[in-house]
Amino acid sequence: MSAAEAVEMIGDGAHVAVQSMGTQGIPMTLVRELIRQRRRELTITSVVAGIGIDWLAFAGVMNRFCGPIVSMERFGLCQGFRQGVQDGRIEFEEYSETGILARLQAGARNLPFGITRGMIGTDLPGLHPDTIAEIEDPFSGERVLACRRLNPDVCLLHAHRADPLGNIQYDGGTIWPDVQIYPKACGKTIVTVEKIISEEQVRQRPHETVIPHFAVDAVVEAPHGCHPTSFFPDYVYDEAFHERWVSLSRSPEQAQQEIERLCGAGSQSEYLKLIGEDALQKTRSWREIA
Repeated sequence: MSAAEAVEMIGDGAHVAVQSMGTQGIPMTLVRELIRQRRRELTITSVVAGIGIDWLAFAGVMNRFCGPIVSMERFGLCQGFRQGVQDGRIEFEEYSETGILARLQAGARNLPFGITRGMIGTDLPGLHPDTIAEIEDPFSGERVLACRRLNPDVCLLHAHRADPLGNIQYDGGTIWPDVQIYPKACGKTIVTVEKIISEEQVRQRPHETVIPHFAVDAVVEAPHGCHPTSFFPDYVYDEAFHERWVSLSRSPEQAQQEIERLCGAGSQSEYLKLIGEDALQKTRSWREIA
């Protein structure tokens, strides 16, 4: 289906888990569509969030974030998110990476809680008495943290390819924990892919089918669907785009104008025309970045 049709499945106030690793693998086509459809009061969960969550913050789509960090890595802070938290418009429910994964893993396995040592010795457990409790291991007596299960309403992912049935493939499989956990923990799964292939082609490489069709609710074909973030091995992040965004985002007015311009594209092909083939070609040429 189209990105617009897929995002219509997400209502205001939903809890949405978004694939994200800072400057990598963010399903930006779906992020832009959330903004286009003017969703409001969303809770967003990400393991390591980046520019997509910054856009959602600037656009007023989210009012709560659940996870460890929102950052563009070497490019710096996400100013929309930072400003939203400081102004009280966005609640930041902060966990360590191990803590949010423990909650999601418990949700994926239909268990009441997951266990971690990751936040012991920090102030984080004291901030969340409703979701984190220190308990004793009945076998060794060791103190560990129990993290209450988390089941978001829907997850947004990006993958290399899928067939029309919704079998989702990643080149060589995937090591990303959110990709493996989200479809099992969340109520619905929406996936953008670089291309749609036939079921016969999927069957030729069954080991790369990471998410089976029965766990997928919508597939959207969106080439370069993570731009301006990277999607290995197809393309690296758009360095110039990130640097320009860092400059623009220091002015909320300029940031919102840029988001409106880019989210005004009615389709992925229209968006890619706005970006330009020259910029896209640079992201296809991998190189070492000092």
